[in-house]
Amino acid sequence: MNTDANGEEALWGWFELSRATWLTLPRVLLHSMPDDWQGKLAALLQEMDHTFPSVPIEETRVQLLENNKFIKQPDWLGYRHPNVDFINSMRAENGEENLCN
Repeated sequence: MNTDANGEEALWGWFELSRATWLTLPRVLLHSMPDDWQGKLAALLQEMDHTFPSVPIEETRVQLLENNKFIKQPDWLGYRHPNVDFINSMRAENGEENLCN
């Protein structure tokens, strides 16, 4: 990703060449980020909600695929009882460790 890009270019670059129309992120990974990062994301999401208060979409559903076949949600994605060791094993080498609550 080009770090010199403006916000719009940076966001387009983050999606790369995919045709994705949604951004879907595992809640358990969001909560595994540092507290200040979580606060910034929450503020941005609230700002988006205030900007678009009348979005007609009421519910979405995520279905996981592996090799083009539907699969059950892996245990590590359970936000009530996350597998902290597994989540920490996925971190980049320069990422902070043991941030899960």
